[in-house]
Amino acid sequence: MSNIVNVDITMYGIAEVLYWCLERNKGRVPGVDTPGFKKMQDLLAEKPKSGDYFTLDQFWKKKVTLGLTEDEVATIDRCLYDIPNFDNEPLPQIRHKFWPQQVANH
Repeated sequence: MSNIVNVDITMYGIAEVLYWCLERNKGRVPGVDTPGFKKMQDLLAEKPKSGDYFTLDQFWKKKVTLGLTEDEVATIDRCLYDIPNFDNEPLPQIRHKFWPQQVANH
């Protein structure tokens, strides 16, 4: 079993990770059906239904600590790097802004 890595990330960062790892993936990077990804989906499902700007702003900026396995972290790294390269697109800003540097440099 892989070691657990605690990752501090905002809800916006989780949305970006799920966008690149689930929506844009199209099966090109395996391993996105793990408990860590399920936990991220559950957290994102808590998004407020109201259109109140303040409430939504607070939700997107909220930081959470996720316990991800090293394999899940490697999968996320691959999603954020490989998928844009498959499609000849610039790397997503999350790699520099929202995905923690200590994880990206492992």
